[in-house]
Amino acid sequence: MERMMTRTSRVETSRMFVVMNVKSGQASPEAVRRAMLAYWGEEDKEHRIWQPGEGEDIVEGVRRAVAEGFDTIVAAGGDGTVSAVANGLVGSRAGLGIIPLGTANVLAHELGIPLAMDEACALVNGEHDVAAIDAMGYGGKHYFTQIGVGLDALMIRDTNTEAKKRLGVLAYLWTAVTKLVRFQPHRFTISADGKTSKARALQVLLANCGMLGSSGLRWGPNIAVDDGRIDVCILRAGNLMSPLRVAWNVIRGRHRQDPDIAYLSAGREVAIRSERPLPVQGDGEVIGETPIEVRVVPQAVRVIVPHPAR
Repeated sequence: MERMMTRTSRVETSRMFVVMNVKSGQASPEAVRRAMLAYWGEEDKEHRIWQPGEGEDIVEGVRRAVAEGFDTIVAAGGDGTVSAVANGLVGSRAGLGIIPLGTANVLAHELGIPLAMDEACALVNGEHDVAAIDAMGYGGKHYFTQIGVGLDALMIRDTNTEAKKRLGVLAYLWTAVTKLVRFQPHRFTISADGKTSKARALQVLLANCGMLGSSGLRWGPNIAVDDGRIDVCILRAGNLMSPLRVAWNVIRGRHRQDPDIAYLSAGREVAIRSERPLPVQGDGEVIGETPIEVRVVPQAVRVIVPHPAR
């Protein structure tokens, strides 16, 4: 059973700054504006909507808004937008609101944030709780869902924007299947808090949250976004049937009974090296190549979440 997330009661919002980046989503800027306006309510509270232009730095824009005194920063967009806005909030007391408008919306799924635009707008403007979530630090930035090396990075790199708009999550699945047919396992050296392991694997994933895309499945049991740890999931390459057996055990929730799934855990840092450079994805974007060293950043950002089910 997944453990309950640690929450605090609502923090009142007096100044709200909305970062609207809907290029990869299904909603129009006008629809987002209308939905936000419908729930803003009190006229004495200041609200501002910013739609970044080409080349504008979202992280710096968010930091300026925090410096100006905005106490709630809302990310209206996909996982990349949420990650960029959250990066600008690390270390601040401002709260992060999420209007999930992307293809996968992994963090929104993990936190139970409504995927319907109207409901998400109502949440950030109405009654809610606040949860302090962890982050993974790498290359001067922070990542909040997963950092992956292997099939997932290739899938993200090679799925084009038009396919995502047309097919949604199916576009990622199709790319994953085509890559899996030709993909060769690689040898990895993985260090978790200084303890080193070696593996021949299809995928190494650093999970801050456990949600596997928008499928409702999880990378493993007891992976929590607020436990101060990184869970390392290793999908080993046993034989040609291994990927099918792994998929079946993931669907059934029997991750730890599968001989080709291994787990490590780290409270400080994780390092991954491969026999040759491989692409690395973080929060759904390609962010570099191996080798990588990732550190744990506990309670990095405060996020607006729904009240737990009674």
